[in-house]
Amino acid sequence: MEKTMELAVKYRDYVIGLRRYFHQHPELGGQEVNTSRRVIEELTAMGLEPKVIGSYKTAVICDIHGEHPGKAIALRADMDALNVQELNDCPYKSQVDGVMHACGHDGHTASLLGAAKVLMECRDQIRGTVRLIFQPAEELGSGADDTVKAGCLEGVDAAMAIHLWSGVKSGTISVEAGPRMAAANWFRYRLAGKPGHGARPHEGVDAGLAAAAAVVTLQSIVSREFPASDPVVITVGHIESGTRFNVIASEAMFEGTMRCYNVQEFLHDIPQAMHRVVEQTADAYRCQVTEKYVYDAMLPCNNPEKASARGAAAVKKILGEKGIGHIDAMMGGEDFSYMMHQVPDSLLAFVGIGDPEKGTEEPHHSGNFKIDEDCLQNSVAFYAQYALDYLNE
Repeated sequence: MEKTMELAVKYRDYVIGLRRYFHQHPELGGQEVNTSRRVIEELTAMGLEPKVIGSYKTAVICDIHGEHPGKAIALRADMDALNVQELNDCPYKSQVDGVMHACGHDGHTASLLGAAKVLMECRDQIRGTVRLIFQPAEELGSGADDTVKAGCLEGVDAAMAIHLWSGVKSGTISVEAGPRMAAANWFRYRLAGKPGHGARPHEGVDAGLAAAAAVVTLQSIVSREFPASDPVVITVGHIESGTRFNVIASEAMFEGTMRCYNVQEFLHDIPQAMHRVVEQTADAYRCQVTEKYVYDAMLPCNNPEKASARGAAAVKKILGEKGIGHIDAMMGGEDFSYMMHQVPDSLLAFVGIGDPEKGTEEPHHSGNFKIDEDCLQNSVAFYAQYALDYLNE
């Protein structure tokens, strides 16, 4: 067994305890004050010198310097939770109503703190520097970009992040090369009409009807304007319209997300097509578009061949051949893409936590989401092993 895994097992209870603490005390993106404070306390107790950066004032970075000079690699964990009501009944259930770690970020934060302990015991093997990055606001799609602009990657040659993933089998880690997660935009439209009585709709202008028609027509962009070989997703997840059952809605709002991989050709063309559809549909229903907003939240994540091969070698060292997992490219977004764009030699790894016997195959962002805590030692060991392997190449 590799020393990194031996030490990960040694710190197993430490990491699980931290994960449960973070799970009980979730904080939304940009509000990770207590989480950031606890991270600083743990790193300081290890003899390290963490510092807070970024406009959110919750991002934490910390360097572990080896005994030999060399390159620098960044290891990133995100810290924020979601507006999700926890449905699990466990001793460490979220204590914040309507807020839950439903995506595994509590496990990411705890695992990177565990990896810090492992790396501190392996400093004689570190040729260069390992930078720990505890990032806020991933779920907002802005935390990584903000942290990069604050200088978290200055002097860094490579980067790596993990994502605990219920769709990957427990005991395995997916490190495939190529597309992993898609570019993601957030969009919002507001339409204006004219109020009227529900019994006399011809006297009003129904913004709700116009919005409903626009939402349906937007799907024609996916099916008729872009090639089926290049995946595109347009999802409207939130619609508001009207004030009362018998009043014609004078205003309507809908918002959602657009995702694709082919950013060079699509990321500009799709929003333009969306604007055309919404504006012309609104006009057909005698409404006006009063707001059209598209926010480029995330770039796509693509694993380079070299980083993928390095990751596979690290997986085999800590888990053996059986530890190589697999997951197809996803349309989900991940703002680690901003770090990958800044530092091309970067890897996004999916650490498996899916075990049907333990009930850990629930989808992410679900109130029933939970992780296989036995897999946290795998993420700890992988963080450390990947860093050591890179610095000793």
